[in-house]
Amino acid sequence: MLSHTFSSSSTFELLSRKDTLAVIPLVKNCEPFEAGVIPAGLEEASSQQMNEVWTVSDSVSRGKTGKCYWSKTSDLICVAYWLSKDDCGNIEDSTQRGYEAMLALLEKEGFIYPFRFWNYLPGINVGQGDEELYKKFCTGRLNAFEKSGLTPDNFPSASALGHHTEGAVFYVFASAIKPLHFNNHHQVNAYEYPRQYGISSPSFARATALTLQRAPYLFISGTASIIGHETVEAGNLERQLEVTLNNIEHLMANANPDNCSLSTFKVYVRYPEHIQRTKDWLMQRYPHVGAVFTLADICRSDLLVEIECFCR
Repeated sequence: MLSHTFSSSSTFELLSRKDTLAVIPLVKNCEPFEAGVIPAGLEEASSQQMNEVWTVSDSVSRGKTGKCYWSKTSDLICVAYWLSKDDCGNIEDSTQRGYEAMLALLEKEGFIYPFRFWNYLPGINVGQGDEELYKKFCTGRLNAFEKSGLTPDNFPSASALGHHTEGAVFYVFASAIKPLHFNNHHQVNAYEYPRQYGISSPSFARATALTLQRAPYLFISGTASIIGHETVEAGNLERQLEVTLNNIEHLMANANPDNCSLSTFKVYVRYPEHIQRTKDWLMQRYPHVGAVFTLADICRSDLLVEIECFCR
């Protein structure tokens, strides 16, 4: 029912298909275009024309409500919300307003269970201590969750990365069916991180499982070289990749109730000079998993790579 692929076809061609839920062009642009297209500011690592594409088995309707752009079927909805350059000057309050708008639309449309969020921000590591942009984003997100009544056991899987252009975007998949959320036994729950990581801990689960039209799926959050709550193997790309994939494999074994298989990787690499090494490392070990590689800043400045997964 839900598929995730990468395509070099044009954005317009992909959007013209009735079964396209969302197209994410991998270009250096982060501003609204039209419902169903989500420019997120992240560039494909080799600068080739590439689109990330989510398709479904049903026909999709699209529209705009306030500042929310949405695409939906009878089973799920995708909602995107952009922040302007000026909005990002007060990222905490702007994030809270954006999340509140998205959550309100989900409730109005009857898709009350968000199961996967993506967040792409400018200058994610800019600022010292509690003033870091990512930490302020986390506070805005948590404030919105708390105001909506979303408790930690219902936090969905998520990714939060930095791009190299202006503006920000948040987008979410949600359904009317309650998903299952999981954490990683080798890591402290993100929402229980100690104070050193900010006033508000990151509000997400490590993985989320969901069945739509009798088809099971597993969404693995952006995953990196973290054990407990600490970054490990700082400065060593290959070792960070090993720890990252160990974390992913642990989730596949322990947070995968329907035994889904790895289908796609979305890979975020901090430095251009690490792209080819990351590709070679992953393709050698997972040759049958589709992958796209992007240039992105990871939420911690000592992390070199982050990987998220879609499993079916």
